[in-house]
Amino acid sequence: MTLLVFAATITTSCGSQKSSKKSATAGAEKKKPKKGGIQPYTKVITKDAKSDEGLFTVHQVEDKYFYEIPDSLFNREMLMVTRIAKTASGLGFGGGKQNTETLRWQRKNDNVLLRVVSHQVVAADSLPVSMAVENSNFEPILYSFPIQAIKKDSINNNVVIDVTDFFSKDVPSIGFPKRSRTRYKATRLDEKRSYIDTLRSYPLNIESRHVKTYLASSPPSNSSTGSISLEMSNSMILLPKEPMKRRYFDQRVGWFARGQQDYGLDAQETKTVRYLDRWRLEVKDEDIAKFKAGELVEPKKQIVYYIDPATPQQWRKYIKQGIEDWQVAFEAAGFKNAIIAADAPTKEEDPDWSPEDVRYSVVRYLASPIPNANGPHVSDPRSGEILESDINWYHNVMTLLRNWFFVQTAAINRCSINRI
Repeated sequence: MTLLVFAATITTSCGSQKSSKKSATAGAEKKKPKKGGIQPYTKVITKDAKSDEGLFTVHQVEDKYFYEIPDSLFNREMLMVTRIAKTASGLGFGGGKQNTETLRWQRKNDNVLLRVVSHQVVAADSLPVSMAVENSNFEPILYSFPIQAIKKDSINNNVVIDVTDFFSKDVPSIGFPKRSRTRYKATRLDEKRSYIDTLRSYPLNIESRHVKTYLASSPPSNSSTGSISLEMSNSMILLPKEPMKRRYFDQRVGWFARGQQDYGLDAQETKTVRYLDRWRLEVKDEDIAKFKAGELVEPKKQIVYYIDPATPQQWRKYIKQGIEDWQVAFEAAGFKNAIIAADAPTKEEDPDWSPEDVRYSVVRYLASPIPNANGPHVSDPRSGEILESDINWYHNVMTLLRNWFFVQTAAINRCSINRI
């Protein structure tokens, strides 16, 4: 009897050990990280990475590009400006702005969402109606990025995402505009002929250049290729934490303005509120007393227009003079030297300078037969603050000016008959 009990005890003990081993094995299997999930930082951003620090840290590891996003910048609003930097013949001109979107980065579990923010319909956060406005303006998700790694230190909790596909694949809002796709019968992106050229980070913005090739049955030129290739430029700039104070629009004064549907007014109705797009000109702290006394002072930040290096030499001094002639208008507001013109730096002086960079306002010289000029600008949708402005000078604009000069003055000015 004693022998039987001892044998049973041994059997139970062995079975228990086997069960325990199976349980431990199963537990180990459960703890194995999922393939493609969050990895150790050094496994993703290796020692061979080429890193560029700025708004985000941008890493290049072989042919992949990564953003390292500080947790302090999640949910901060940023502006994405998309331009065609270089274009196919017959498709317009390089530097033309295609799209502007307000974006914010949001962490959601093991993903980072890039969301599109709208400021067209608003109500003050302190009002109950703001909840209804928010529920009717759900922010679209432009793109979702799986988190690749997390870098933790005593200050930040940085999240690493892979942005390679975002710039190399077909994301319509940062690529070829829909109207142009329709016109030239562009059907799809050819990924084998598309790639990221550069991705650079600066203190307040990130600049990307990527080449896109689309299959097209009716391209504007080089029809034998059956495709359109162009170089896109994307500038993503951090918007000010505190928006500039608005200046409301008055219909008695002509001005560029933007509008919002405001549900938070005292009247029980929605009204369109319009406010101006304008430069932020502020008095330096040390000059406030002089300013109040009526003395002209220079602003904290001047408006600077750079002259495109492509501009023919004979026109540069006149373009500069035309820009700085506007200083008189700003003097009426109490500022001297508020607007100035400057030559664009050479590659030796600043290899990173680019006319597509949203930090710089540029007088662009365009190789276009159209006799025209225009002045598009980029502004903060929350306040109307102009962040950057370009003046597009078309090559044939002198034809237009000559014709105006003749038609408007020829009756009393014989000099206008001579061709310029």
